[in-house]
Amino acid sequence: MAATPKNRNRKYEAVEKMLTEQRDELSARMNGRMGEVYIDREPDDEAALATDSVTKDMAAATLERERRTLQEIEGALKRIKTGEYGVCGSCGEPIPEARLKALPWARVCVGCAEKRSSGLAVD
Repeated sequence: MAATPKNRNRKYEAVEKMLTEQRDELSARMNGRMGEVYIDREPDDEAALATDSVTKDMAAATLERERRTLQEIEGALKRIKTGEYGVCGSCGEPIPEARLKALPWARVCVGCAEKRSSGLAVD
């Protein structure tokens, strides 16, 4: 018997709750980090300028990584609502529970992920 979107939603209720909490926490953390890349005044000397520049670059890189993670979480939450969560977006096979536990926003199964990372075409 195939799982309907409603049944899948129930199956992944705990995952949805966890992802929602991660999304909210990540959004709050990102909002807090925005101040780290804001330039309020120029540093007084070259050493301070270099330190300030490195700090801002690291904060910007962290924000970008967090932004991508937030997008993945949002995508997973949408897939839960539509009943597509846990199904490989490439081959249509179920994504193993172990992969979903390790990477709750996984969009593809391990086999398709390996094909993508090795440069092989995946439909």
